[in-house]
Amino acid sequence: MTALHVIQNADVRTMDASGRRAEAVAWRDGKIVAVGTRAEVAGPEATVWDAGGATVLPGFVDAHHHAFLATLMDGGVRLRPPGVCTIADLQRALSAASAQLPPGAWLVASEWDEALLAERRAPTRRELDDAVPDRPLLAFHYSCHRALANSRALEAAGIDKHTPDPSGGLISRGPDGLPDGLLIERGMSRVEIAARANHTPEQANDFFARLAQHHDALLAAGITRIADAAVPADLMVLYREAARRGFLRVPTVMMPVSARGTFEAPWDVLEGPVTGEEEGLLTVGALKLIFDGAPVCAMCVGWRQMAGAVVNTLAMGLRQRSFDSMRTMSSARLRFGRDGVRTGINIYRREEARAVIRAATERGFAVATHAIGNDAIDIAVSAYEATGSAVSRIRAPRIEHAVFLSRPLVARMANAGVLVVAQPHFLALPAMGTAARIPGIANTALRWLLDAKIKVAGSSDYPVASFDPLDGIRSAVHRRTLRGHVNEPEQRIALDEALTMYTRTSAEACGALDRCGTLEAGKRADIVVLDGPLASDLKSVRVRATVLGGDVAFGQISSRASAPRENREPSADRGP
Repeated sequence: MTALHVIQNADVRTMDASGRRAEAVAWRDGKIVAVGTRAEVAGPEATVWDAGGATVLPGFVDAHHHAFLATLMDGGVRLRPPGVCTIADLQRALSAASAQLPPGAWLVASEWDEALLAERRAPTRRELDDAVPDRPLLAFHYSCHRALANSRALEAAGIDKHTPDPSGGLISRGPDGLPDGLLIERGMSRVEIAARANHTPEQANDFFARLAQHHDALLAAGITRIADAAVPADLMVLYREAARRGFLRVPTVMMPVSARGTFEAPWDVLEGPVTGEEEGLLTVGALKLIFDGAPVCAMCVGWRQMAGAVVNTLAMGLRQRSFDSMRTMSSARLRFGRDGVRTGINIYRREEARAVIRAATERGFAVATHAIGNDAIDIAVSAYEATGSAVSRIRAPRIEHAVFLSRPLVARMANAGVLVVAQPHFLALPAMGTAARIPGIANTALRWLLDAKIKVAGSSDYPVASFDPLDGIRSAVHRRTLRGHVNEPEQRIALDEALTMYTRTSAEACGALDRCGTLEAGKRADIVVLDGPLASDLKSVRVRATVLGGDVAFGQISSRASAPRENREPSADRGP
């Protein structure tokens, strides 16, 4: 039997349903064996760490994270300030990165944001060709819902003047009808597939090393489990190989998407492994569907709401002495109809949404639906309602993001048994700081959701926003935008509620509450130790140490540990 390990002199928050708190937690063989007082949990054979009054929590769980996408992007170039502030800066960055690649290799870049460029627009295909004329270029927007492609990339994907816009997507065009390089939603699929197919074994080796580095960063943030929210079949193969070679440290839930493109209907996925199937540190999660886009989402507002939004936009512009709020509204590509105004792209028609969700549940998948705008959320809820109790047979149906909500929509979500996977730190994105309030619709309505008894899990949607859970918790509690003002203060939630989002409820959203998310006997010893008081503005709080499956994977729990007479190291991780 291996040694007993104890953290004592701590504020142990178990995060279980009772809200129990203790002063010590003990584990053996990677599993928690007791929580209570030092006398209750420790024995003479224990290795004991004195936490010095630090807060001890279950390891954080990020229920919506794009580790694979972010790791692929890390091999390219990031088109963000301070290095990239103009289109000329962007061109220079792309040209320099291209010069480092072998002939014929794709250049993959990321994180450009037209709102952060001096020109306040996307670069054109001609500007991309001037920077990178001799190889295919794919540059993802920070939202990952649109991309730039140069002429070589468009040619490789077979996109030309005669290529029609796909259903649920857009190939932006110039006055001459030629693609101008901007691809939106399903308009990205062909180029995405061509870029993925270009990866060589040498690039895969680089990818594995970057994945290991990313997992080290996750552990430094106290994250002990993630759900990767878009994993096609070919990347599942890479994930399994990374695990086999020992590059995968953090248990990962793989949420399948179509191999024909992240935004495509995942009919091909239904023939593969289903939700809950496990292989070491990897688990197959809920089937991922994407119903609308970003940053322009699928909204439907009445004429009075629209009038109120215009007034609020003008008022915000005057307060901020900036035209950014008006640019944000104009970028929404408003469509006027008899009953009001619509924005964005509905990627699925209502009958398509119902058909794919019904087929997925019959095959044995849980379902998670990306829906940001109220119109897309309505389509998702309607599909869940039409599927009935079958959709929750495996676990509660998820709605990812659920940013713009009305009270009637919240009530329907509660009745449908929906679990929301939210990203509170979206409030710190530049676009949120310039988005005016729409009467009757709340932005990131955490208070409404929790008051309606809807379970809300915390996540980051990294690389869209910071993956540090403490950033998300601060945003949920304080709701400060990048400009420093408080967004819709009535939607703030309490600290304990925010902590629950990133521990117990996130574990439940991932189908892992039986093994993590709370500090209880029998669960994995996944633990985070926090320095600083969990009160007030949380500015001084930091992660001191992370315990993963019984091993101290980051930092130090205390400056010294009292060892037993015979001490052996904790056992290696035994799986998820």
